[in-house]
Amino acid sequence: MNLVVFVIGFFVAASFKVPGRFAPVFIFGIVVLVLRAVRQQRLRKEQGENWKNNGCVEAGLLMSLITLTGQELWELGPFFRSLLSPQIISLVVLVVVLLIAALIAWRGYRTVPADHVGIVRRVQGSSHPEFRHITPHNTRGILARTLLPDRSSWLMPMLYEVEFVPRTRVAEDKIGLVTAKAGKMRPTDRSVALSVECDNFQDGQAFLLNGGEQGKQVDTLAHGQTYDINTKLFKVKQVDRVYVPPGTIGLVNAKAGEIRPPGSLFGPHVECENFQNGGRFLAGGGEQGRQLAILQGGTYYNINPALFDVATVNNVRKKGGLTPQHLQEISIPIGYTGVVITLDGAEPESSDQLGPRVPGHQGFQLPWVFLQNGGHRGVQEETLREGTVCALNPYFVRVVLIPTRLLILEWNDKTKAESRNYDAHLGRIAVTVQGHRLLVEMSQTLQIPPESAPILVSKNGGSQTTGLGGLDLDPLPVQRFVERVLGAIVASYFNEIAAAATVKEFLEAYAETRTDLASQVRNALQAWGVEVRNTTLGEFRAEDPMLNEILKRPAHEQMRSELLDLELANAEREDAIDVVRVQAESRRMALDLKARIDVLGLNNVMVLEMLAEITKAPVPQFVGGGDLSAYLETQPIARLEELLDKMRSLHGEAAIAGDARPSLTKGDTQADLPAQADVRDVPEDAG
Repeated sequence: MNLVVFVIGFFVAASFKVPGRFAPVFIFGIVVLVLRAVRQQRLRKEQGENWKNNGCVEAGLLMSLITLTGQELWELGPFFRSLLSPQIISLVVLVVVLLIAALIAWRGYRTVPADHVGIVRRVQGSSHPEFRHITPHNTRGILARTLLPDRSSWLMPMLYEVEFVPRTRVAEDKIGLVTAKAGKMRPTDRSVALSVECDNFQDGQAFLLNGGEQGKQVDTLAHGQTYDINTKLFKVKQVDRVYVPPGTIGLVNAKAGEIRPPGSLFGPHVECENFQNGGRFLAGGGEQGRQLAILQGGTYYNINPALFDVATVNNVRKKGGLTPQHLQEISIPIGYTGVVITLDGAEPESSDQLGPRVPGHQGFQLPWVFLQNGGHRGVQEETLREGTVCALNPYFVRVVLIPTRLLILEWNDKTKAESRNYDAHLGRIAVTVQGHRLLVEMSQTLQIPPESAPILVSKNGGSQTTGLGGLDLDPLPVQRFVERVLGAIVASYFNEIAAAATVKEFLEAYAETRTDLASQVRNALQAWGVEVRNTTLGEFRAEDPMLNEILKRPAHEQMRSELLDLELANAEREDAIDVVRVQAESRRMALDLKARIDVLGLNNVMVLEMLAEITKAPVPQFVGGGDLSAYLETQPIARLEELLDKMRSLHGEAAIAGDARPSLTKGDTQADLPAQADVRDVPEDAG
């Protein structure tokens, strides 16, 4: 439209024959070209690298119009000629040049705001043949270098443009995963670009000149840092740091690196700061797949997820085959030893050979040292002692718990709840003697020393069939040992003696059987290095109830006989006790009588005894008519006479002189009684 107006104005001015008639038209053209240049500048910013317009034509037209406008003004007359004199023109040109220079200087002066970086784009000039879009050189396109914050710089207006973008800040719990938008093409067999020295991707110029490759980078940006990143060259994605909870481990699987040789379970160990330095891992010959080194628990790691896949208890459900139990630290309880089975190493000479001790691997926590020093695959001679807590790679070792405490194994009927007991396969012992089936329960106490545990595992194995290790709680190795060795010895022994004995002989040889069985068990287990403590044999019981009654009868009769003997002995003891008691009572009464006679005299004692008897005599409560003599016979005096006769008959030598019977009359007094009596005349058993 502007061009149409310009052309119409030009022909209209040409129809007039006046000086300077084309000056307004040319001025209109100058204004249109200036406005076009401003508009093109805005479009250039919007389209960026896709801008293809060249402003040289507009600049040539603008200079031509300015020249033509000057010529037209010259023709207007002396006034304009005086204004267009060489001196005036030189002065005007100088002023214009100075103004343009000042404008250019002002517009070219750039100050990057705080916490921002300046991305520079050169809009004029030729492109570099290798770096067409983002260039480390001062050619057309986005410059790889950036303008730093809080710094000023000068760039030619119309030649350079500057865009301010925020600095890249990586959060505390994140790392920065960098993807390069420009650079060399990386090989198709590598998923990440190699490390390039470029000041943590802040020097884009060095990145491109040193051979930086496109795509995901092996190096990452550390957490909690701020970087001056050219966002046109690098894209930064923040991803979570790897966290391994306390008491657990992290297993690492490399996504990039060299291809492992056939038959190799692990690649060589490369020291790479716990897989945080991916560049060192690749440069050191790290191989793809499972890694020998593990990540300790309770720590955060800055690991590039584009290079390494880390399995932890937080994401183990996403990793095939692994369970949270595999990622726990291995703890050996008290009363157990840990038998180690390595899943990699040199081939043993025989399947029964234990792996020899290897120095320097720190309890299998440094598996690469174990392999380098010639460690063998399979059951190891070295064990993990009770109370040990260690972080082991379950891809490399399996630890079988073997009890070293005292074990009490019982031959009895088992329940389903006892299926994991070490004696789960030991049933009640059954022996057939003379067609009778006899049952007996037995218990055996033994102890497995730590040094004997590896051979036990080697000979009896377990139920583990997968290629994963970790802590194995399977009781099968001990169960098989108990069943195949101990159980077989006991069964063979009883079958042997039962074949050559009668039921009576078999039962009567109970004590000898228990002693002989304990000796055979001790000798058999000694070859395994197992210590035998106590062998306990229960009572035999027949399946036939009638045989049980017959077997019980002799024992019952023997018990009854023993009971009768005991009762007889007790009766004899009681009789002897009664005799002793009577003798003691007699002696006591004699001593008492003797003491009374010594104090009171014999006659006085006799009188006192008679008085005591008289008080016991019955006295009539009512006297009626009748024979008076019968009444007198009931009185105490008559009773006293009888007592005196009785006393004389008992004590033939009385202290009373004469043959006349003493009598107690009304005139008798205490003085008439003998004053003394010879104590020796009283027999010892008197009274």
